[in-house]
Amino acid sequence: MSIEAFEKRERILELRSKVLQAEQERIAGEPTLTVAEARAKLKERSKSILLFTEK
Repeated sequence: MSIEAFEKRERILELRSKVLQAEQERIAGEPTLTVAEARAKLKERSKSILLFTEK
């Protein structure tokens, strides 16, 4: 197996792990965000990062 294939497989496994964890939290009743809420949070965070980097 090449290094590139190994690294790609590792990234996929890490992503699957994160998705599984999120699904388990959702099933357990943890609070979730709608797509619109998530977008708004990301937009606000990107604005604050841009302001921080401009100083």
